[in-house]
Amino acid sequence: MIQIFNPSRLTRQPFFRDLVNYLDKHDDVILREIKAQFPEVPVDKYLEEYIKAGLILRENKRYYLNLPFLESTDSLELDQEVFVRDDSPIYQEILGKHFQTELRNQTNAAILEEYTDFAREKMTLSNYFYKVKHQYPLTDDQQALYAILGDVNPEYALKYMTTFLLKFLKKDELMQKRRDIFVDSLVLLGYIIQNEDGKYELAVEFDKERFIFIKK
Repeated sequence: MIQIFNPSRLTRQPFFRDLVNYLDKHDDVILREIKAQFPEVPVDKYLEEYIKAGLILRENKRYYLNLPFLESTDSLELDQEVFVRDDSPIYQEILGKHFQTELRNQTNAAILEEYTDFAREKMTLSNYFYKVKHQYPLTDDQQALYAILGDVNPEYALKYMTTFLLKFLKKDELMQKRRDIFVDSLVLLGYIIQNEDGKYELAVEFDKERFIFIKK
């Protein structure tokens, strides 16, 4: 099956995914066959879009895949749109790749340095903001975070999260008397933990000279 990472408006369409997997298994496909396979879809309209975008090739009234399949992960960049077959060695290489992300804010000098997989399934704040922004499917853990934060403005959330985290410059334990969604989110993300006394402790590396919180 063809996997599409970081799909665009066109390539995230359910019909596009179904079509490319159909064409990947069938040769010399004509329009009548596509319409018979997908009777509920306005095939002509979608096909013209895909052909115009260079994703599907039409020659002699036959339709073929024209996807730019990834051939090497040497220059792979996070958030790059990628087409790959899930039974290929390249797919396994992609799954083994890791990337560093940074979140900064306008309120203070704090930096959240996080590490993620290419599919952005790891539980990090950067991945959460990215997936919500692009309306990509969330993992179960990310769904739990969405139940707390929703479609929050990243700058607004970072303001309160980093302000709380920077309090660890002076203290090893912090109290939070009132329930706070941003503190709850930091717990869920693994930045802080609550000890037996009900106080919060930092659970990630903290470079106090550069104000960098490192979540690996």
